[in-house]
Amino acid sequence: MAFHRPPRWPAFAALAVALIALAVSVVGWFRSEPHNNQPPPKATYTQQQIADAKAKVCAAFEKLDRAVGVLKALPPDSDALVVAVNTRQVFDVGSRNLFTTLAEEPATPSDLATAVHKHASSLGEAVIGYQDGLTNSDPEMRPLVDVNNATADTIRQLCK
Repeated sequence: MAFHRPPRWPAFAALAVALIALAVSVVGWFRSEPHNNQPPPKATYTQQQIADAKAKVCAAFEKLDRAVGVLKALPPDSDALVVAVNTRQVFDVGSRNLFTTLAEEPATPSDLATAVHKHASSLGEAVIGYQDGLTNSDPEMRPLVDVNNATADTIRQLCK
């Protein structure tokens, strides 16, 4: 009885296919993406989307502005620690709310978005300054106070 040996080509074929697949995947892994020097297309929004975004961002600012107004209306004999803590809390929460609202409303007009972003940033920096023991009369805080006042005025004008 003669021993019949099965052909080896199926094993070699499987090995060859595996090596080719491995080579293709390695080449694909290291292949660089084509460079397109064009910026991504700018999103376009309808007038209604822009108006809705502006209304929401302005509403968020107005809430913060009212809260700041409540702080300013506290009686002069109010506990200084209570006023300080409430000011920090209003500035911190208000700035985060403005950032969140801006992120949720990409159709916000750019001039308004820029002013709100600058206002929220300066409020956050002010909180850090207050936590560091500074007051509005300290020279380091004066620029932040000025930016806060200027950006708040700009936002009020843009939200009319």
